[in-house]
Amino acid sequence: MTIKSIRSLGVDVSKSSVTCHILTQYPIGGLKTYWQKNRTKANTLFPSFYSSPKRKSKQKSVFDFADYVIENKPDVAILEPTGNHYSRLWARILESLEIKILWVGHIELRRYRGGKNLPNKSDEADALAMAAYGVDQENYLESGELNPRQFLMHRPQIIDDLRELVQQLEHLARVQSPIVNYTRQVLAWQFPEKAHSESRSTKLGNVPPLWGWLAERELEVHPQSYKSISKIYRESAAVQFELGIDPSVRLHADWLCDIDIEEQRLETKLKSLVNDEQFKTYNQIFDQFSFGLRIRARLLSRIYPFEAFLSNGKQLIEREVREVKKKQVTRENGKSVVKFLPGDVKRVKRNRSRDAFKLRLGMGTVLEQSGDKLVEKGAGSALCRMNFWQHVITKIEVDGRLPDNAIGNEIAVYKETLKKNVDGSGKQLLNGKHLQNKLMSKVANLLFRELSRAIAVHEQN
Repeated sequence: MTIKSIRSLGVDVSKSSVTCHILTQYPIGGLKTYWQKNRTKANTLFPSFYSSPKRKSKQKSVFDFADYVIENKPDVAILEPTGNHYSRLWARILESLEIKILWVGHIELRRYRGGKNLPNKSDEADALAMAAYGVDQENYLESGELNPRQFLMHRPQIIDDLRELVQQLEHLARVQSPIVNYTRQVLAWQFPEKAHSESRSTKLGNVPPLWGWLAERELEVHPQSYKSISKIYRESAAVQFELGIDPSVRLHADWLCDIDIEEQRLETKLKSLVNDEQFKTYNQIFDQFSFGLRIRARLLSRIYPFEAFLSNGKQLIEREVREVKKKQVTRENGKSVVKFLPGDVKRVKRNRSRDAFKLRLGMGTVLEQSGDKLVEKGAGSALCRMNFWQHVITKIEVDGRLPDNAIGNEIAVYKETLKKNVDGSGKQLLNGKHLQNKLMSKVANLLFRELSRAIAVHEQN
């Protein structure tokens, strides 16, 4: 498909609607000029379609969207992965009509739109930017074909399944937290002896003993545990002073049992997918870091296949001669404020493969203007960055939990080196989030290094 023959459909996906625009060539005079001339023609040039149109309104439906696509016959549809669920219906319609879908990353689209001086927070402008992305010669090879590196790679179905399972598990974790908190507050006077005790199921198909006992689901609790809790309750201070267990507590406990059973079902499926033979090399590397099941699934959903970060099987490293400014970073109100001072002209090396890898994992950084200051902020997947943070606070910051291997030792030495950075008074310079961010970045760098080596060896064999 060449730039001379393409018909590009830009689809901006919102919560319950899409806004579309079609281009057959890049607008002469630029996108800003095109936008200023046509932004008032939204109804005709930028139609919107709704998944649940309001009754007695002129809102167009999903079926109208299908008719619109059939009528205009686009060669490609450009979409931004706005939520795994919001875009699924529209993508399915396009697939059923045999329209090729190309996905553009959030960061790439934001930079593209900003570089073309299009307004922010406008569905019509976003649709125009996506349509133009498909006909912009900057996104084509010298042969005239679309450059696949300018778009997100197509993910195998197993990766989509991993991502969906992880999101469902994270959703259940968020749902049960307020239920657990409320139940424990009430148990503080209805069953104080067990109000703050840990309760976990140890056998597949069983529920956590405390919640199972409260919900009166005796058959789903280990008999010994059920008898033990019953004995403790008979001797409870609440029973002695005639304070019974409220039906609402039993209802909440029943919900928690159902959530736990669902988590077991999802984790069984997740474990089967993560342990698939095609991920064998990845799991061998993950073992060295002692990553848990969920972080493994999250990582795989972001970085598989690892070869996508390479160029012809090798890391893409660029070298250039330029002025290297001195970077001065200070912490103000919990933010990293960056100042650049004059520096020297040097030959520098940029590992583009590693930078792209870290960005996919949420470990990239961008500089944003805040008043008269430049503020350094994290960029990439926020969920993946959260997984890295959880790994740091549970496995790295807690002494004795790092794996006893070369990777664990390297991280331990790096952590101690960071803690030895002190000022003139002996006060540790790196603390809290700043220290954690350094450790997170170290883990990402080590993961990239080890995967690069392992994939190279695997391909040689």
